Amino acid sequence: MGNLDEIKKLMEELIKSEKNREMASKEMEEVLEKSISEIKNILLTIKKYIGSKNIKLRSYSGKIFEVGEGIVIFDKSIDEKIILKPDNNFYHYKVKGEELTATPIPDLKIHDYITYDTLFETVKNSLKRCIQKNEEEIRLYKSTVYKIDKYNKELEEILSLKKSVEGKMESDL
Repeated sequence: MGNLDEIKKLMEELIKSEKNREMASKEMEEVLEKSISEIKNILLTIKKYIGSKNIKLRSYSGKIFEVGEGIVIFDKSIDEKIILKPDNNFYHYKVKGEELTATPIPDLKIHDYITYDTLFETVKNSLKRCIQKNEEEIRLYKSTVYKIDKYNKELEEILSLKKSVEGKMESDL
């Protein structure tokens, strides 16, 4: 009977571990849904910096396919890309032969196409590019402000000189 009791005990542990695994899986799914939703929101918020008005794919024979506006999430090759479109959905675009296929990707299936690490890296790199672009624009603005201030000072000096010359000419008369 000892072996039978041990088997029973192991079966109970298996049932318990299955329930725990299901709960952990459900929790992971909820976290992934939330994080992917947040990633999409972030990307669509910075779309003006990282988006493209007309994304193109090419077949290896040279045929060009235009897929419209979106954000390239993963660029596998000239003929295959994962794109976040303005409708807030991921799409897998692939040129097969001379035809373009567009497959919608449900959020929780994105890992079938790219790893979550790649997705998160894409977001981080996109944010870094936006920050760099803003910093470049800030430097450009500051440089422009400096030049305008310099020109204004020169103009003030010229106007001051003009007034003193006019004042001297009037006093000489």
